[in-house]
Formats: sequence, structure tokens, C-alpha cells
Amino acid sequence: MQKADHSGHRARMREKYLKSGFDVFAPHEKLELMLYYAIPYRNTNDLAKRLIERFGTFSAVLDAPIEMLIDAGLTENQAVYLKLFPDVVRTYYCEKIDDNDGPIDYDALPDMIRHRFIGLEHEERVLLILCDTKGRMCFSGFVTEGNLETARLSVRKIVRLAMHYGAFTAFIAHNHPSGVALPSAQDLRTTRELRDALSLVDVRLLDHFIVAGNECVSLAQSGMLD
Repeated sequence: MQKADHSGHRARMREKYLKSGFDVFAPHEKLELMLYYAIPYRNTNDLAKRLIERFGTFSAVLDAPIEMLIDAGLTENQAVYLKLFPDVVRTYYCEKIDDNDGPIDYDALPDMIRHRFIGLEHEERVLLILCDTKGRMCFSGFVTEGNLETARLSVRKIVRLAMHYGAFTAFIAHNHPSGVALPSAQDLRTTRELRDALSLVDVRLLDHFIVAGNECVSLAQSGMLD
């Protein structure tokens, strides 16, 4: 079996990480360091540079679909390895947030919602957040994959969840893979249907957020919820 190329370089990179942390590395070096553990017997420096050149940024490499990563020169296993990182970040972040027993900070809610879509930008999903009478989160999860037209078929599911958790208020969010955080006419119609259905069981739909890239638009603050 071929021995690892530049083994001394790898040792120096690991030592640099242990001494100074991740942030001191250039984008391609961060990717190179990560690829050490998926490609043990090759020089990953040139590959990391090619990936950054092709996709533009470190985060864009991790956000790229598996098929595009394979087309860029990775094996399926290597592509899956990189795709794990956004999922790990999302899970880590959400667990830390969900451990908070206090009431939801409404001002921080857009950022919290945006982070829940990390690594999921290429597939439209609908997120439901339920809160109790003290404003504490009692449920948070994706209720459906697909756009809000699909969510129309899940109104009963959302209502059942609200009743099961004894919710007092609700928020919904969905993402636009197109990158445009503007609601469609169908988005607005479905939002009103959900609001009316929840009101029948005394649950108030307080807001609907649309996530697109780094944007998280509130329909309530935009005056479009009513």
C-alpha cells in the first residue's frame, strides 16, 4: 500500500491545530486537515485547493450536494464524510438551544431558526415550534419535507402535535432553496389556513419565517401574517 505523502506536513498541521486552533488556517487548509481522516494515503492539499476553487468558499464545499462533490473528484465515502459536518453542526447547535428551559427570546428566534436549516438548504422543509403558556419551547421539529403546498396536507398533523404538547403559541418556518426569502401567494394562503386551523384549538400562530441562505424573513414583522 502506498505510504502517506508529506507525512511530516500532516504532523505539522495537526500540531498547529492543537496549539492554535482551527481559525488560524486558510480555507483550503481547514478542508485539507479535515480530509486527512477520509483520505489517509494521499496529499490532500491540492484536492482541497481544487474544491475551494470550484465551489468558492469553505462552507460552499460542505453545502454542495454529494453528486457535485463526487463530480469534483471525491469518492462517495469521502463526499459523505464532508456532508456529515453540516449535520453535526446543526445537531450540536439545536441540542444546546433545546436545553434552555427559559422562555424563547423572540429577538433571537430568526437566528435560531436559520441555524436549524444548516446543511438542509437544498431541500424545502417545514419547521414547527410550539411553546407553552410561559413561552417555553415544548416542541421543535420538521413536520414535513417539501413546500407549503405539501404542508397543506399536514394541517391535521400540526394541529394534533399542538394539542398533544398542550401548546399555547406556535411558529412555523420553511426554507426556499432558490435563495429568495420572499413569500409566494401560496405561502400566504397556507399560512392563513394553518393559523385558522390552530385557532380552533386555541393555539395562536405568532409568526411564519422564510429562510433563504443567511436571510430569515418574518411575515409578522413584514405585516403579511394577517
